[in-house]
Amino acid sequence: MESLAEKDNCSSKSGRRFSLTYIGWSALDRRTTLPMLPWLVAEIRRRSEKGDCGPVVQPREVHLVLNPPFVRCVPSSSTNSSVFIFEHKAQLISRFIHNSNDLTYFAYLLRGQPDNPESQMSCHVFKACDPNQVSEVICRIRQVSKSVLKGDAKPKQEADEAFYNSQKFEVLYCGKVTVMHKKAPPTLVDDCIDKFHQHEVEQKRLRLLNGQRGSMEHNPTFGPFLSEQTDLIRFDIKYPCNLFTADVLRVFIHMSGNVRPVFQVGRFEVNLISPDSKTVVLEKNFKDISSCCQGIKHSDHFGFICRDQLDSGPSQYVCFVFQCASESLVEEVMLTLKQAFSTAAALQSNKTEIQLCEACPIHDLHKLCERIEGDSNPAKIAIQKYLSQLTDNEQAEIFERVQKLKPRSDQEENELVIFHLRQLCDNKQTSHVHIGEVCQIHAHPNYGADSSASASRFKLDLLKNKARTSLTNSLENIFARVGVRRYSLLLLIAGFLSCPPLPVELLPLSPHSRRSVMDPSRHLLPPGEKPKRTSADYRALWKTAIHQQILLLRMEKENQRLEASRDELHIRKMKLNYQEVGQCSKDAQALWERKLTAPGRTTVQQDKKELYHALCQGVPKNRRGEVWLLLSYQHRLRHRLPQRLHAPDTPYQDLLKQLTAQQHAILVDLGRTFPTHQYFSAQLGAGQLSLYNLLKAYSLLDTEVGYCQGISFVAGVLLLHMSEEQAFDMLRFLMYDLGIRQQYKPDMISLQIQMYQLSRLLHDYHRELYTHLEDHEISPSLYAAPWFLTLFASQFPLGFVSRIFDFVFVQGTGVIFKVALCLLSSHEGEIMECDSFESIVDYLKSTLPALSQSQMEKTIAKVVDMDISKQLHAYEVEYHVLQDEMLDAGAVLDDSDRLDKLEKTNMQLKRQNMDLLEKLQAARQKIQSLETSVENFLSRESKMKHMIRSLEQEKAAYQKTIERMRSCLPLDTPTDVEMTQIKTGPNGKAKTEAKKP
Repeated sequence: MESLAEKDNCSSKSGRRFSLTYIGWSALDRRTTLPMLPWLVAEIRRRSEKGDCGPVVQPREVHLVLNPPFVRCVPSSSTNSSVFIFEHKAQLISRFIHNSNDLTYFAYLLRGQPDNPESQMSCHVFKACDPNQVSEVICRIRQVSKSVLKGDAKPKQEADEAFYNSQKFEVLYCGKVTVMHKKAPPTLVDDCIDKFHQHEVEQKRLRLLNGQRGSMEHNPTFGPFLSEQTDLIRFDIKYPCNLFTADVLRVFIHMSGNVRPVFQVGRFEVNLISPDSKTVVLEKNFKDISSCCQGIKHSDHFGFICRDQLDSGPSQYVCFVFQCASESLVEEVMLTLKQAFSTAAALQSNKTEIQLCEACPIHDLHKLCERIEGDSNPAKIAIQKYLSQLTDNEQAEIFERVQKLKPRSDQEENELVIFHLRQLCDNKQTSHVHIGEVCQIHAHPNYGADSSASASRFKLDLLKNKARTSLTNSLENIFARVGVRRYSLLLLIAGFLSCPPLPVELLPLSPHSRRSVMDPSRHLLPPGEKPKRTSADYRALWKTAIHQQILLLRMEKENQRLEASRDELHIRKMKLNYQEVGQCSKDAQALWERKLTAPGRTTVQQDKKELYHALCQGVPKNRRGEVWLLLSYQHRLRHRLPQRLHAPDTPYQDLLKQLTAQQHAILVDLGRTFPTHQYFSAQLGAGQLSLYNLLKAYSLLDTEVGYCQGISFVAGVLLLHMSEEQAFDMLRFLMYDLGIRQQYKPDMISLQIQMYQLSRLLHDYHRELYTHLEDHEISPSLYAAPWFLTLFASQFPLGFVSRIFDFVFVQGTGVIFKVALCLLSSHEGEIMECDSFESIVDYLKSTLPALSQSQMEKTIAKVVDMDISKQLHAYEVEYHVLQDEMLDAGAVLDDSDRLDKLEKTNMQLKRQNMDLLEKLQAARQKIQSLETSVENFLSRESKMKHMIRSLEQEKAAYQKTIERMRSCLPLDTPTDVEMTQIKTGPNGKAKTEAKKP
């Protein structure tokens, strides 16, 4: 905290001083309005000059010191500047008041302290020696206030802290119930859930029935329960009569399937935020919520009853029913709501609301001050007219007090009258009953008949104003919906009110011509005369109106499409708002364009060396997401994972329909993931909600890992370059196909191995740096663990991280070691200069990540030329050997510890055995398939041999038949008959040849 001496030094160095006369000050009621302020300033002046408006306050010569962010009023006679009359912050000044009668006087209005609800508003009055000095003082104070507000980020930080301190839960929205009373019995939630289930069963039955009958009998009222259309059902629940106004509670249920919003409990309100539409679907203030209850039979459900204001008719009470992942989460929600209600009630009790109605005496005084101005005669007439409305005793009392002070002018008389009227209105305001407070009116039997009549009159005026406002709003809605009838309605209203019609700006596609708009008076026909139009005219008008309406609808759809495209481009530009590391040449862009558009790119393997060479040349930022997808497809084509290592094949949309037990950790980390990036900085905006969907889906997919803090940064980088579903597929690829999920497991064994490997790399490649870090007992886990868990995304520039991701999709986690080694080697000299544990750790965590553009490009160039894959494999084997030696050379363990070690070893051996069994089973299956193929070939061969033998026998039989036929012919016949000879062709079929002798 800044001491007085420090403030004195600061004020003496940089403070601006103004010599003024301090007239005095006065506390203000919060009902004080702007028209009352000049009369209040006059009252403070008169009190200091003559003392007839209260206790005498002597003016003092002061110095007004402007020392940002403070304004201090110091006596001019005091030599010690630490002695001051008052002091406040410059941004607390809400308004300046400059007296038009005497230009040397000015005042400013000081609002209450924001951290002290009991602090009051005040008005301080000063007098300057020169009127020009007044404008300079006001200008300087405004400059100080603006500079402080511009440089002070504390209010925004406090708002952000208030948001992130608010509790957030993921819930399943079951339905909305309309009840007839604000207090429901404890079994209401259970009864509603039972009815929900009955309705769902009925919907399934109707869906099956409609499916059998065909789509022509579809009933829109009972659509599918999980469809996008909402269902509205009604049923009756009987309750005891003493709980409700009737023995039957009629319940209307508004169903909406598979809606899983984020339930946020703030300081004064409850919000429901949809992660799908990225909007707030429900917002209810605590004062509108009457009760909360938890299900008894269905203990994982809860609901709250609140007031729901209808567009037409009185307000009604509705109960929103939700489901949580577990009963303990429901209990936490109920406890959070209870604490939030108590805190809000305590804060609200300290901050009394300003109540004001049309009948308030202060309001009458406000309207009087609005009508009067300065010391003109109309001001005096208006004051006398106001005095005539008071009672005789009040008039006589005010007249006596004013004449006793003997005012010298009309202005002084007006000031005195306003002063006494303000005192009178303050006294009346303390016992005033506002309009609508019927109970309090009956509680005061001495309330006069005049006051009752006045309240009734003002209540009637208030109702008239509401009716007039409602009529105006209704007409405006009609005009907005039906632009064709807009002008005719105004003409009708103008004729009804006997006033000329107002000029109206018609819609662009209105059927009225421009000429009729320019000259509306020609539509006003004399009474009794009607326009003569034929049916053809009306038909033409309708055709024109329908045609223009169709054009308008088409234009609106096109406009919506263009707006959606513009928003999409804006979001894409916002996502890719980072500086690229290295420029991607035109040749590299053309190369990637050919590869991304090549047919069969997801099914045909491409040359790995060519892909790596293209990756080294650069990746276009706007196509980076497509490049990552291509690299993942190529990796899956080359490397087939064993079946047990495959990720569960659950669709992304099905995962979003479930509730996760990791929701607390995910919701807390949303604001910590890329807090400075525009896409993720909005509180529960589109970026944070998309990130929540992605992390939630993966926590449900990989139950062994669930959620770990580092995953949010990896998922965030993916979301900046592709859609949600594509990012989920890429996250699954990184975790399962590349094996990154091993380092997120609860035992963190993989991360320990990686830290050992990095330490050994430093030992072998940079011995002096390794020795320096070991001397100060700095292990890689102190600075490199976030690098591996977030793939450098939590601390380094986004362009540098994206370039690292390019190589991770090709080379896996080995790229992380190469980048870490290059970063440490390039900063070896600076690290060696740090001579303490704190300085080294601070440099590694703060200074080292702030890389320049040239440093990032050099680091990527070194990573491309480096190959440490063999060393990493050797270090991993070495780590396991060292672990086994430590176990063997260690002290004799207890039986329980030894049993645990044996069990772990047994589990590892079982896993290895299972792997070998799987490989053996795969080999046996392959052998069995080959044996089956051989058997098939042998059977086919035997069949062919059997067919050949049968054909040879048939051939021999045919030849014998021919010889027998020859022997039966006469001797002279062969000379006249063609001889036929049977020959066997190359394909085994018989051919006939005719020979002539």
